[in-house]
Amino acid sequence: YFSFEGRRWIFKAITPEGKILTLFRAMETPIKRHIKIKGEATPYTPGMEIYFERRLDLIWKGKSKKMKTVVQRWKRQGKHCPQCGQPITNQTGWNIHHRIRKVMGGSDELTNLELLHPNCHRQLHSREAGAHRKHL
Repeated sequence: YFSFEGRRWIFKAITPEGKILTLFRAMETPIKRHIKIKGEATPYTPGMEIYFERRLDLIWKGKSKKMKTVVQRWKRQGKHCPQCGQPITNQTGWNIHHRIRKVMGGSDELTNLELLHPNCHRQLHSREAGAHRKHL
């Protein structure tokens, strides 16, 4: 059950297939800080939509499972920005945009997301905000 590894005693077990199992060590866990939400921010406020989309970008870029979703969306779009038609690359960067706003009942499903260049994303939200003001 116990064996030496360097100067330490390690608890080990061997499966019937011959695979060596060891206990998980806490020091092997990378520390990832939680990104706090602004106190006044709610996902149901139309003005905070860009803030939450930017926050979602940061969270997804740090998780490999979520990055698979980003890559799938990127490939479905033909690796181009639907606003300007230019290629989306690591150098140009991207933002995740919700086609149907979360405020209006949209979701984080792949079919409701699209990748835009950061500048195209800002321009899109500026146009939407301008159109919304005209209706008021």
